[in-house]
Amino acid sequence: MAGNAGESSRNHTCVGIIDYHGDSSSNSSIFKVPQVLRRQKEAAYTPDVVSIGPYHGTGGEQFEPMEKVKRRYLQELLSHMKIDLETLIGFVIKSSVIGKEGTVEFEKRARAFYAEPLEHLSSKCFVEMMVLDACFMIQLFRKSLNGQSKKDISDPSDIDPVFGVPCMFQYVCHDLLLLENQIPWFVIESIYNVTVDKYPGIYPAPLPRLVLVSLSTLRPLHHSCNSYISKIDSGDKDNGVDKILHILHLIRTSIVFPLKGKSKGHHLKLHVMHRATALSKAGIKFKRTKPAQSIMMMNFEKGDFTIPQLAIGELTESLFRNLIALEQCYHAYWNEITSYAILMDKLIITSEDMRVLCEAGVIANWLSAEDGTKFFNNLYNGTWLETFYYGELCDKVNKYYDEEWNVWWELLKREKLSSPWKIISLILAIILLGLTLWQTVYNIDDHM
Repeated sequence: MAGNAGESSRNHTCVGIIDYHGDSSSNSSIFKVPQVLRRQKEAAYTPDVVSIGPYHGTGGEQFEPMEKVKRRYLQELLSHMKIDLETLIGFVIKSSVIGKEGTVEFEKRARAFYAEPLEHLSSKCFVEMMVLDACFMIQLFRKSLNGQSKKDISDPSDIDPVFGVPCMFQYVCHDLLLLENQIPWFVIESIYNVTVDKYPGIYPAPLPRLVLVSLSTLRPLHHSCNSYISKIDSGDKDNGVDKILHILHLIRTSIVFPLKGKSKGHHLKLHVMHRATALSKAGIKFKRTKPAQSIMMMNFEKGDFTIPQLAIGELTESLFRNLIALEQCYHAYWNEITSYAILMDKLIITSEDMRVLCEAGVIANWLSAEDGTKFFNNLYNGTWLETFYYGELCDKVNKYYDEEWNVWWELLKREKLSSPWKIISLILAIILLGLTLWQTVYNIDDHM
């Protein structure tokens, strides 16, 4: 049993980075990041500790520890179900394929998700790789709900290599959210479906909920994951989970789903957005949206610019870059995430702009002030944009900004009404001016 898993791993080491971008199927949804995007920040698209799927292989030294964890998790699952790897693969193929073609159809369907040619990968190696990686992710998410304390374990060998190490789960999740590090959702779902009955104590189900609950522990995903979980729990059949392609797609869906049915945006034109400091000086008040279904749900009404809070941390830039890369590569997507990055980049130019948004609760910055300010700079360089989702919002903000009365009134409040004594002085000055005018008019009437 374990030997088969090991053989799969050894065969998998032959898989290297593919430089040739062949003719991709229109149904492909797992891509190598185009060089025009990758050159902006190579590390944001490259796995650090675990390779999933065929694009990065498993031969690198940095992947060796997690390859052992994969085989350990697989063996745990097989032992728990009291079956061997071949039997598990048979169950998975049977649950995911209709017809008599079995393995051939399963493999064909899975390969179609990848935009790159994978002819160098044998059928046996490819299928076992899919099953090994899917089992690893399912067991990882199951374990994340239980947690593990070193204090509760007497034998050091029983300490889980992921959850027994501080921050390792976060490092693994970083890699699971890379565009090049995906496997088809139907593969993960098939294995989950044939194993779920053997784990009756593990809640929650269905699979999307399990994944979302696990990933909601990551700061940038907390609100969107929990909001989408509520949507799933509500029983709304039109929740989009039946169209999930892979885990990164699930996360994007959780972020943009609240926008469903709304305007798809304006055809691209030059939309000016003044930076946060300038807008604040014009009387515009930034406010944090509560509660927030998604970071995308911005609104402007009567001088109030409401924006859901975004937590900026170590994971955030990589997450955004890969979501943007997915939008750029996959034909069925609009540019909602890319539009969000562009708008936030316009708002945050200097550290003073960052301070304005942090004080309003719009940004929770877990980086240094300098790194937080630079977060959105160059995030969308190299992207192609056909529509801009926030065009109407920009027009409303600019219209308010261009009204001179708003600027004058805000300046008056800032300079003359900033303290009780200044307010009293202004009132006395107005009274004195009124008395002077009245006296002048009275004197004129006296001489007529």
